Amino acid sequence: MIQECDVAIVGAGPTGLTLANLLGQAGLDVILVERNSSTVQEPRAVSIDDESLRTMQATGLLDSVLQDVALDYGSHYFTRDGRCFAKVEPATREYGFPRRNAFTQPKLEAALRRGLDRFPNVVTLFGHSCETVAEDGSGVSLSLRSGSGGGIAIRARYLAACDGASSALRKVVGAALCGSTYRQRWLIVDLASTHEQLRQTRVVCDPDRPLITLPGPDGIRRYEFMLRDGEDEERAAHPDHVRALLEAHGPDADARIVRRQVYAFHARIADRWNTQRIFLAGDAAHLSPPFAGQGMNSGVRDAHNLAWKLAEVISGRLGPELLTTYQRERAPHAWALIQLAIKMGRVMMPTSRRQAAMIQLGFRLAQLAPGIHAHFTQMKYKPKPFYEKGFVVPDDGGMRLAGRMLPQPLLQMTDRRYQRLDDVMGGQFALVAYGPDAQHMAATTEDFGLHSLRRVAVLPTTFNPAQDCPDVSAGRDTDGHMSSLSPAGRNVLMLVRPDRYVAAAAFAEGSSIARMARAMRDLAGQTWSATASATGPIPAEPEASIR
Repeated sequence: MIQECDVAIVGAGPTGLTLANLLGQAGLDVILVERNSSTVQEPRAVSIDDESLRTMQATGLLDSVLQDVALDYGSHYFTRDGRCFAKVEPATREYGFPRRNAFTQPKLEAALRRGLDRFPNVVTLFGHSCETVAEDGSGVSLSLRSGSGGGIAIRARYLAACDGASSALRKVVGAALCGSTYRQRWLIVDLASTHEQLRQTRVVCDPDRPLITLPGPDGIRRYEFMLRDGEDEERAAHPDHVRALLEAHGPDADARIVRRQVYAFHARIADRWNTQRIFLAGDAAHLSPPFAGQGMNSGVRDAHNLAWKLAEVISGRLGPELLTTYQRERAPHAWALIQLAIKMGRVMMPTSRRQAAMIQLGFRLAQLAPGIHAHFTQMKYKPKPFYEKGFVVPDDGGMRLAGRMLPQPLLQMTDRRYQRLDDVMGGQFALVAYGPDAQHMAATTEDFGLHSLRRVAVLPTTFNPAQDCPDVSAGRDTDGHMSSLSPAGRNVLMLVRPDRYVAAAAFAEGSSIARMARAMRDLAGQTWSATASATGPIPAEPEASIR
């Protein structure tokens, strides 16, 4: 018997589990397949950023996830003799959360898996391997094999390949990984506890042996040591050698070691992210060095971007051409973060004492220029998500809001309660007005032909919302995060997508909003423009073995 679903997901890591929760919330029938018998038990990713926590908020699991997150830490950079020459301590909470936070992947995955119990429309199949995949014009057929040898056949309208760095489904998509692999190898050591009292990441830029040590929740800590050329991996990971390294570089020589593993790092991205009905996400689509802490976070971004688009297309609210914007939007930002990690790696891994001295001098000189200094200390160097091409309408009048992630202030609502903006907007498209006349704008603007459009008015910090707009959720921006959208105090109207990116924006002046409405209707119509080619019969692909 064939099990049918809207979306099959292969791979139950952070990307696949996040995607399954978002699709489950949207009411889609989902089958999640994972070859291992459970979620991961050993430490892997350790950094979760503000954007990913915002996605956890969208899944409805934020409180559960935050139980195992150490919020708001920075990075201190040290010379080989222990002098601190730079501190990165970002203060902004523009998206509602601190920029840098520590977590443990096993507990995150466990929380996301428990979250799936909320949805009778989501089926999980752990301990099942995907053996063959065949795509045709109306869907994807998968054959699975359980650990006991039993077989299952699945028929899905779409397939999300979240099967990791060694993705077998990548070749089904016909994708090649572009980029490079570091020749340097790193020894990763995870400890059950630490005597290190510095709450920040400690980066020792020593050309003889670069070292990074990172905090975690509940008093755990990770050490990362770069191996020297010719150093034997097996000997490097031997407990005696690990103890010697710990003793030489901190107070944790006697700590219980949870894991010790040697890794080579990659900086690669797939040249093709999807066919008509199969989509790569997470490490299947891109591999980042860990120096920027963005590998897993980029996968979570993929999940949020893909989830709302699949939901809109499968429900029939938007056309299938919407799915062609997935790679167009996500690939440039994923690659920008990989490039950031490469640049940060150059700082952390100086190849000579001369290079290390030049880097340190550069940071000290930057302290003389407040703007440059703040660019580094406040992590302004991290590329902000921005979609130039995709499901966005270019701004009218040079606003540069469309394609950007909307800030998330804490709002004081008309009933005096405090709510985060995303909780007010909900999981659908939202019409968000900002300015002194926000409530009137939100109440009187058309719905652009979109279904279940939530109307939200955000007033500047110095204004209280009126009580007489029952069809508009109104609140005061208590953080001032939205003020940057309109520095001159002008009223702004934005159509915000379910993934919290601005699809279109206009000042409430003249015919700007009318032009925005026409452009938005045209954009929505274009998602249906290739319906025949996207959904009509195409020759069936031969069944592909992925073993």
